[in-house]
Amino acid sequence: MTTALPPFVSVIVPTRGRREMLLRLLRSLFAQTYPKDRFEILVIHNWTPDGTEEAVAALAAGAPVALRYWRKDYAAPTDSRHFALGEATGGIFAFTDDDCEATADWLSAGVAGFADGIGVVQGCTLPRPDQPRRFLEKTIEIRDATPYFETCNIFYRREAILGVGGFSPEYHGRWYGEDTDLGWKVLRRGWRRGFAPAALVHHEVFAAPLLAWLKEPLRLGVWPELVRKFPELRGELWLGCFLSPETAAFALAVVAAVAALALHPAALLAILPYVVVRWHNGGRFGNPVLRLARIALGLPRAAAIFWALASASVRHRTFVL
Repeated sequence: MTTALPPFVSVIVPTRGRREMLLRLLRSLFAQTYPKDRFEILVIHNWTPDGTEEAVAALAAGAPVALRYWRKDYAAPTDSRHFALGEATGGIFAFTDDDCEATADWLSAGVAGFADGIGVVQGCTLPRPDQPRRFLEKTIEIRDATPYFETCNIFYRREAILGVGGFSPEYHGRWYGEDTDLGWKVLRRGWRRGFAPAALVHHEVFAAPLLAWLKEPLRLGVWPELVRKFPELRGELWLGCFLSPETAAFALAVVAAVAALALHPAALLAILPYVVVRWHNGGRFGNPVLRLARIALGLPRAAAIFWALASASVRHRTFVL
């Protein structure tokens, strides 16, 4: 009796300016429990003169799996991933990023998450356990299926992703929203989604400069655009209109501030839900002083999110806050 071979997987990795992190990721892929002759690694390098090209070539020479490399000059990782779709040979495409490290069973668990009708499987992403959490940081934490379909850790059937044309042209050269758009295109085509908690990768915990931390939420302005394109996304929003309870509470706080100026100072009491939500979300900070400091420091960041969503809601004639 012949045992069926496991699906061949193409692991797609865009990279730029992160040589050491990329090498760490590649070594974690070499250590996968998935059969070494049943997957390939595609590295698309938006070129930087930091020795990445030479380091990958040296690693490929003794690699236990097929490791392929392309030097490109794209404006964003979306373009790198889309390019790789035309080069990948696998029946399943696995995406991760150069600031991640895969656990040994990542591929095995991700592939096992597919069943009939499932076109996309998300994995679990957690901050690196060997790195300290920071007061201002940039990392990713995914413990369950999300509406974002983050490409730091996700698997697609070949026919599902190619059947919708890959990443939409309007997101090429952009840094946010392309993965969400892709996931919802696949679902709209009739495929179902799955989640594989054992398909775990760890994400770098970056220290975020204050200005970058404050400006980063401006990218959330893509959400009204996505909701207009995929009205079914409203089912994933809080109360059908808000990205989260936190953005809802801040919107209420804005209304309260205006009402306090126009009507009565007692309206400021409606700001309390925002403080409570922010206090709860700062649970990883045991020190109450740090929690309060983060609430205060987070006000301009919350204002940036509100502005990005409100202005984009007007521009795209849909309401998302």
